[in-house]
Amino acid sequence: MVDYVLEGPRWGAGARGTSGGTVTWALDAALPAAFASAVQSAFAAWASVANISFQQVSSTASASIDLTQGVLDGLGNTLGYASYAFSGQRMTSATVTFDSAEGWHVAGGRVVSNQGTDFYLVALHEIGHALGLDHYNGKPEVMNSIISPSITGLMAGDIAGIQALYGSTPGSTTAPPTQPPTQTSDGSDVNAVYRFYDTRTGDHFYTTSAAEKAQILKSLPSYQYEGVGWATPQDGPNTIDVFRFYDTKTGQHFFTTDAGERDTIIKTLPSYHYEGVAFEAYASPAAAGTGGVTLERFYNTQTGLHHYAANAAEADAINHGSAGPGWVDEGRAFTVHVPTDGMLFA
Repeated sequence: MVDYVLEGPRWGAGARGTSGGTVTWALDAALPAAFASAVQSAFAAWASVANISFQQVSSTASASIDLTQGVLDGLGNTLGYASYAFSGQRMTSATVTFDSAEGWHVAGGRVVSNQGTDFYLVALHEIGHALGLDHYNGKPEVMNSIISPSITGLMAGDIAGIQALYGSTPGSTTAPPTQPPTQTSDGSDVNAVYRFYDTRTGDHFYTTSAAEKAQILKSLPSYQYEGVGWATPQDGPNTIDVFRFYDTKTGQHFFTTDAGERDTIIKTLPSYHYEGVAFEAYASPAAAGTGGVTLERFYNTQTGLHHYAANAAEADAINHGSAGPGWVDEGRAFTVHVPTDGMLFA
C-alpha cells in the first residue's frame, strides 16, 4: 500500500515517473517580499527529492505557478488553497492562495500565522497540490489534510508520491526520513470530517474526502462549509463502517453503522440511494481512548431530517427545543474522535 494519493495531471510532457522539466513561479503583489524565502525553500525541498526544477520569475504573467494571498474563510480554518488547469494529463497553470485572515507575519526569523502556524509548511503543502499530489491522511505527512506538530518537512510518503510523478533527483542517494509513529492519544491517526450545512434543505452533510469537499464548494452554492465537525479513525480491527444514504426525494443524507438498518432501508425505502461506506467509527467508546466522542442521533418528525450532536451540551439544547419543534432523540449513533489540535489545510 502506498502512502500518497495522486491528483491525476502533472507537469511535463512525459509519463508519470519522468522529468517534469523546469516550472516557473512568481509571487504576486499581494504577498510581501519577506515571504519569498519561505516559498523558495518550499520549492527547493520538492526539487531536492524529485526530477523537477523550479525557477522564480519576476511577473505572474509569465509564471506557471502564481502564489498570492486573499481572504478564504477566516482565522484558524483553511490556511491555503491550490487550484490548477490542465490539458489531458499535463498541467498548464496553477495558483496557490494563502488565507490573509491568518495574519501571516515575520517572527523569530520565520513567517507564522497569528496562531503560530509555520507558513513554510503551508507553502510546502499547497505547492504539493500544485505539483499533482492530493491529500493522504493515513499517516502524518506534509500532504495530510491536518498539520501534525511532529512534521517539519517532507516525509517518506510525500517523497514517494512526488517521485511517482517525476522520478527521483538524478544522482540522489538521500534516503527518505523515517515516519513518526501514529498515536491515537493525540489524534494523529485520524481523518478530518468536513461538515456542510445545506441552506436549502436544512441537512448536514459529512465527508472525509478532500476532493468531494472541493467539488461541493465549487458546484453546490447552497452548501455552507462549517469546518471540521469531528475526526474518524483509520480502518482497523477496532473500527466499524459508517454507511451513507442519499434521499433522492428530499435531498437529505443519512448515516448509520447498523448493518441491519442499512439492509432494511435498502429493501423498504426506494428513495434512499445507498452510497457505500462514508468513513470509519470506533467499535466502542473504549476503543477511542481519551479522545473519543459518541454522537447522539436525532430525528425530526416534521422535516424528516437527521442530526448528529457532537457533545452533551448540543444534545441537551436540542432536547429542550433550541433547534425548533419535532426533534426526537434516537440515542447514541456512533463513536468518533474529537478534532485534533492541528490546523486544517484546504
